[in-house]
Amino acid sequence: MWAMAVGSLLFLAVLAIVYHPMMVSDNKQDPMTVERVQQQEQLLALEMNRLQLEFEQRNQEQGQGLQQSQNLGPNQSQGEEGAALKVESEQGPEEVAWHGWHCGVLVIILLFELCRPSMEHESSYDSSSDDASSVEEEEEAETAPRSVCTQHPDFPDTETLEHFYEQHLQGTSKELASTCEFVTGLVNSLLEACRVLICQTFLPQLENCIGVASAFEGWCPHRDSKTYCVLVPLLPPKGHSFHLEMDYTEGTPENHGHILVELECVCKRERLLGDVLCLLHHSEADMSDSKRGPFRVHILCSSSHLDVEKTTHWFQSLIGKAWELMSHNYSFQLSLQPSTSCCKLWLAYESGRALSIEIILGVQRGDSLVFLASQGAEMGHSSGLAWLETFAVQEMLFFQLMSRYAPQDSCHLKCLQILIYLKECRMPTLENKILTTYHFKTALMHLLLLLPLSEWCPEQLAQRLQDILLYLHHGLEEKCLYHFLIGNSALPRQIPVPKAFQNAKPLNLFQHLALEPAAHAQARSEFLEVMEQVRALLPQSSK
Repeated sequence: MWAMAVGSLLFLAVLAIVYHPMMVSDNKQDPMTVERVQQQEQLLALEMNRLQLEFEQRNQEQGQGLQQSQNLGPNQSQGEEGAALKVESEQGPEEVAWHGWHCGVLVIILLFELCRPSMEHESSYDSSSDDASSVEEEEEAETAPRSVCTQHPDFPDTETLEHFYEQHLQGTSKELASTCEFVTGLVNSLLEACRVLICQTFLPQLENCIGVASAFEGWCPHRDSKTYCVLVPLLPPKGHSFHLEMDYTEGTPENHGHILVELECVCKRERLLGDVLCLLHHSEADMSDSKRGPFRVHILCSSSHLDVEKTTHWFQSLIGKAWELMSHNYSFQLSLQPSTSCCKLWLAYESGRALSIEIILGVQRGDSLVFLASQGAEMGHSSGLAWLETFAVQEMLFFQLMSRYAPQDSCHLKCLQILIYLKECRMPTLENKILTTYHFKTALMHLLLLLPLSEWCPEQLAQRLQDILLYLHHGLEEKCLYHFLIGNSALPRQIPVPKAFQNAKPLNLFQHLALEPAAHAQARSEFLEVMEQVRALLPQSSK
């Protein structure tokens, strides 16, 4: 009986500790807490009812046992009583006292656990932080453009936009994938031939190309894209090193840097392997003419810094020589187009088809995928000693990531294709446009993080297109459009952006509009022209 009592009290103590609701002040209770407390009270009530029924059943069984013992003979009942007395005598008074003390301790613990919540002070948790954060979120939600919930009467619906896409842009994505694969294969073959030509020289080394810009991001504003852009990383020549000197200008959307070329001591490698000459400890007088010939890195520099134009011209000449070695393997004609910031290749087929490849040279910043490039993909051009900082590789990886997790036939790329097509192909050509393709792409990238990917299904094409225009319009009105990668701590971890860039102050791409009213007025005018082109897609009966 003592064991049964101890077990029952222990069970009740555990229930009291686990299920007893903690007391909180009335003014700090939230609906979730109240619901959780009510559920715990219901569980406790059910468990107590079950225990009460179990105890009643046991009492009934014990009552029946007493009645049966009374009906038995005196000898048998006396024998059972004697056995019970014998057990008690075997236990001894010390063990009986031990059970009593143990039971008392459990009762004290039970009472303490039941009374503890009421004795505790109220929690020192201050909800002001949550309230403050919720207020900040509400303020951000008010300042950010809201998703368009209803179809605007002056805006084409999804069916109209799909019909326009089929007429002007259908089939672009299917052709892009195969053409991009061909372009990277061709450029890498040219680079392999270039490596053979410069293997015994002191000229920059060439890595395999990386596809960037619109075509490799999976979208293109034309049915047949004729321009494909790739980035070729440059490594320092043997016995040299590149040191990047950044030039950050406050308020400018484009950052530049200079690439300092310095000599390094490679005497140890020269003694062990003999495949390189330490130019740092050999004067030109000590070198023979055959050894002096490959020393050409100075022709690419100005004041010990890598020159954009000189390096581009050297690379163009190298590509021309490489094509002479491998042209017999291809059925098209390749020609070099003049450029001072990239290597432009023009491919012409006998069928009349043609495409252009732009090869941009870049130097990697440390172990990141941020480059100082000879020309920023779709952003601007470099000149002289200034190389443009570009995040083209991260942007390409972001679009590939979104396409991987977005719904099938997602509309996010269609939205951008339609807008850029209307902007570039339907509007009069302006020499100095304020609103660029990069601004529209930046607005889309921000919305891809703000809205769930499930909201980009094909049926939401019209709504998402309105969202992009609304986001860009809000940015123009506020003269604020933040760079997608700089100062954005909400980036997916799959995008390799250094912490220094994520934790940096956000970069406003529209900051110059606040300083130049004329530029701001022109940007608004360009945006209104795009809106008119979108509204022009409405059927005549709807206008």
